Amino acid sequence: MTSPTIPNIHGLIFDLDGTLINTLEDITHAANQVLTGHGYPGLTEEQMRLLVGTGLSELLAQAANTDDTAVVRKLVDGYRPYYAQCMLDRTHLYPGISDMLNTLHDRKTPMAVLSNKPHEFTRPICEHYLARWNFVEFLGHRPNIPRKPDPTAALQLAQKLQCDPTNIVFVGDSDVDVQTAQNTGMTSVAVTWGLRDRDHLIAAKPDHLIDHPQQLIPLLQAENTA
Repeated sequence: MTSPTIPNIHGLIFDLDGTLINTLEDITHAANQVLTGHGYPGLTEEQMRLLVGTGLSELLAQAANTDDTAVVRKLVDGYRPYYAQCMLDRTHLYPGISDMLNTLHDRKTPMAVLSNKPHEFTRPICEHYLARWNFVEFLGHRPNIPRKPDPTAALQLAQKLQCDPTNIVFVGDSDVDVQTAQNTGMTSVAVTWGLRDRDHLIAAKPDHLIDHPQQLIPLLQAENTA
């Protein structure tokens, strides 16, 4: 986390929840609808904040404190229609994201999104909030493709971006995102405005740590993004 710039960068992959958009309120609302409907206590947004990022099944298993796969399957099946109805209600871009993406768009920097959120939710959310910028692809978790930090999906996006993984910055708000970058040879940038606190991110050992979206821009050498 010491270099003032990142050399030879030709593409960017962003996490979604906690990085580009704040989805916590809608996720908490949908999760609590299904949890309480099955007799489990609801969670606060602060409790839910620590569970987002590893995938829907894991989130609901932890929220219900169960490892019963049949129960988790029922919770997941119940969550999907609730979240489909509310996923755009309170979700919004984090402050400063629009300006950062405007700059990257003007530089014609190829960008993509990779989320552990189910693909059925990731794509419509991205198309609603991010379509005006030059994103090459929006990918959520798809059946038969391992979730982050497995490198499979990130490497697929590297091909879409037409970039060698070593020339890509992976931007996210969790240790999962840092590990994904490490597993692919990409440069990791962790952001502190999302769902994990600074100490958690420092422990993950990202290459760079930033506190505001616009701080990403000077990390990228202008000659590599022009």
